[in-house]
Amino acid sequence: MKFENEMDVINQFLDADTYQEKYNILRLTEDFMSDKVIDTLAASLDTVIADGPLDRRFEELKGIVFTNRKFEVIR
Repeated sequence: MKFENEMDVINQFLDADTYQEKYNILRLTEDFMSDKVIDTLAASLDTVIADGPLDRRFEELKGIVFTNRKFEVIR
């Protein structure tokens, strides 16, 4: 996966088929994170990340995806 800008991150995240893929994308794209990207990715998961420091918001988003991947069933 190659990421050149925020839109690449958003598109890859939205196109990912599993939470594991989404989690891997987050691990590779911390440099591209902004409040806008976090809000967009959180909305795609039907969740809201409260305002605050960017690093805390990013860790919260990763935590949500990490938790969801534990309960994901691949068919």
